[in-house]
Amino acid sequence: MASLHSLIKEGNATGIRINDWTILSNKTSILSSHEIDKASADIGIPIPEMIFGNNHLTIEHSSGWKLEFKALPALAMVDQSSTSSDAIKVSYAREWFEKRSMANQEHITDVVKPYDWTYSTKYCGSLASCADHQRFEPSTTDTIDIEQLKKPEPILFYNENILFEDELADNGTAVLATKIRVMPSCFFILLRFFLRVDDVLFRIYDTRIYHRFGTNHVLRECSVKEDSYHATRAKIPRSRGDDLSLLLDSNWIASVLPDREVHMQRADLTKSE
Repeated sequence: MASLHSLIKEGNATGIRINDWTILSNKTSILSSHEIDKASADIGIPIPEMIFGNNHLTIEHSSGWKLEFKALPALAMVDQSSTSSDAIKVSYAREWFEKRSMANQEHITDVVKPYDWTYSTKYCGSLASCADHQRFEPSTTDTIDIEQLKKPEPILFYNENILFEDELADNGTAVLATKIRVMPSCFFILLRFFLRVDDVLFRIYDTRIYHRFGTNHVLRECSVKEDSYHATRAKIPRSRGDDLSLLLDSNWIASVLPDREVHMQRADLTKSE
């Protein structure tokens, strides 16, 4: 089906208007020191080295339904329980944790506050606006149409946006980023939290958003993948010899990690289709 669309360029934001949707991706620089201090105080933990707190991806339907992807709400979901900092161990994790806390949180009374230093977050987007009947239902039998996504359609709009990144004091990497592609028939969003702790583990939290134009619902799939570093490394094809570059490729890692959890959700944009 033909899709009426127009591209958007507004300051730091680019996007597309298509059918009943407005999609915008805002990209700007990392937070200033003042913004970092405020964000850290508000959230209660030292925040990642590279924090793009003003970046966001938003999708908005003409009905008023609006979904956003932002860094600070994602970081607010990082575990701050009393044992969270001990969940994953590396040789000097505690020392790094305490130094990082002291360096970034001098204005907080309880300086050495426990938190998950890997910044693992199961954040799957924020519903900025919706009616009660438009909220994501906790389960659905619907699935994302993978075959539709494989069709060789023109890509009307594509964008990648990093929300935060941290090298975990040279122990690995933690990255939260979005990707979106809009085709004439549908749009697809991937929000991915990717974690590599060297010699310990790999972890991926993926959120996939899918909408086919002409339907009145949005699908959201949330999945958890995790395995040990060594089990994942053992899956590198022997033909690559000592080449470990695949361990830096989140797409390859996602293809070999086992699923631990998968949840499908559906949000209806109108009361009935």
